[in-house]
Amino acid sequence: GLGGKIYQYALDGRVLGVIHKHAIKRIYGDDGNEMLDLCFKNPAVALPIVVNRLRQKDEEWRAARDVLNRKWKDLAEYNYYKSLDHRSITWRTTDKRATSTRTIVAEIKDRAVHGGYEGEAAASARVEKSKEEHGTFYEVTMGCSIPRKMDLTNLPKPTPTIFTPHMSFVYDSNSWAQQDAYRIICFALERGSISPSDKEQCFRMWREFIGPWFGMSLAWMQGPAVLFTPSPPEEDEEEDGNSSKESANEEDVESSADDNNGNGVAAATNGKITKEEIMKPESTSDSDTGYFSPTGHIPFPPETLVSTTFGEGKVVQYLQDDALYEVTYPSSETAYLKPNAVYGSLDPVEPSLLTEQLRSNDQEEPERPHDQMIIGTQCMYLFFRLHQVLVRRLNIAKKLAIDVSKDTALGRHIEKITFDGNPDEGTKRYEAFLGLVYALVDAGAGSSEASEGGKYEDRVRSLLGNNAYELTTMDKLISHVLKHLQNMGNDDTLQNMIEIYRRHELAGGFKPSAFREEAALMSEGENVFAFQMCDMPETDQKIVHCEFLGCIAEDVEDDDDAALENHEDHKRGIDDVAMYEADDSAHNSKRSKRAA
Repeated sequence: GLGGKIYQYALDGRVLGVIHKHAIKRIYGDDGNEMLDLCFKNPAVALPIVVNRLRQKDEEWRAARDVLNRKWKDLAEYNYYKSLDHRSITWRTTDKRATSTRTIVAEIKDRAVHGGYEGEAAASARVEKSKEEHGTFYEVTMGCSIPRKMDLTNLPKPTPTIFTPHMSFVYDSNSWAQQDAYRIICFALERGSISPSDKEQCFRMWREFIGPWFGMSLAWMQGPAVLFTPSPPEEDEEEDGNSSKESANEEDVESSADDNNGNGVAAATNGKITKEEIMKPESTSDSDTGYFSPTGHIPFPPETLVSTTFGEGKVVQYLQDDALYEVTYPSSETAYLKPNAVYGSLDPVEPSLLTEQLRSNDQEEPERPHDQMIIGTQCMYLFFRLHQVLVRRLNIAKKLAIDVSKDTALGRHIEKITFDGNPDEGTKRYEAFLGLVYALVDAGAGSSEASEGGKYEDRVRSLLGNNAYELTTMDKLISHVLKHLQNMGNDDTLQNMIEIYRRHELAGGFKPSAFREEAALMSEGENVFAFQMCDMPETDQKIVHCEFLGCIAEDVEDDDDAALENHEDHKRGIDDVAMYEADDSAHNSKRSKRAA
């Protein structure tokens, strides 16, 4: 009766919170709700069992957390370095907008309107886009640090009386960076889906203009042709094994005899004659049936300008019996070359009486004699801008490769190329990056399939670190450069400008006013741009000044119209005087008759 009620306990509903109830339900699973009901109905029996169960699970979960913490720590250390790369998330969109044709052309036109400075509207738009990328505080921290115009105080300046630059950009490490950029572009050009005629036009642009403009010699650009050897024919080893050994022995004897004879590997000097033997083919007589073979070779006619292992020369004659070319060089040297030492013909510079007349009337010259000048169309301006971006990113890649190799704190975050402490690790890391670029181009000529899943981006990050986010869009940049290079090769107006450039270069210097006047006649009403390349003294750098000229053909037409109007006014004045004199003489004659 009453004694049983004294020992009956009740559990206050406010004791167990939401977390406690969820913990009990999770421990007992499907029976969690029943255990909660028992805790309230019979707490004296149910609570000790539930508390022991909670303590047991607490020990199990703490032990599991210790095991997982060790794994989580390794993953956190591994992913922490990647988490710092916040720019790669929006970089593709930013780079696509920055390298578009509309943005690049609008930038220089805006600077042309504002005298070479960035306009207020363009500057504010740039700041807003940078705030989206870097954060709200970009305008406060970095907004005022970016100049609206490049400071040319300590840099080579263009001739002020004839050139007002609207934009200037610098080529750093011009010697090796230009060579790497040339190799990448040529590789992409060969692998791309471009017609053979367009490829020939692009290579002609490099041979006649772009290479000399950036200081690359023709002999270096055609260097891979020197190393080319025709593939040997496929033969049965069992049948032709002995003959191949005999031919190999004969070739060894011939090569040793050639070495003993001391045939020259340099061009002759002072009018002497040198026979060039370094391009001797190593194939057997059966394979000597190609283009360079003496039997099937079609010789170049005399007076043809050709490219050889010693540079540009002119064919004097082709000796059919000896299968040798007699070639003369501008330095009055003569050499006898085999057909495989003559790479191909070159387009000669066509003389122009107009160019000579304009040059003779123009007495003004650039301040530095080694400066180069050219006036080109919009496709040339786009190519120069994007080509400079390509060279700058190659410089970034090499700098990152050297810095990452020296940074020992990165440890496991970057890929190891060689053993620790190797002084050539930076160079090897940069070469590995170039290999990635070649593989990316070869995979699909810049298609999106090559970088599916971020494989290329991950490899670049593992090679060069997080700061290599600018290098993740190399495929798009190379495809843009190729597109504008192809447009340059098919632009007839630009080809006329390049011919003017070659004539001025052959004459020994550039006459800016004469160049501009002749270019105005050849521009055919298109918007043109003026470029001046200057060498930076005591450095491996070059700076290019660019000016937007607009349609300069209208200026020439206006000058012609003004001259024609002056001539007509002068002629009209002479006619008026003649008519007045005629009227005066007739009036005098009438007066004399009346007096008579």
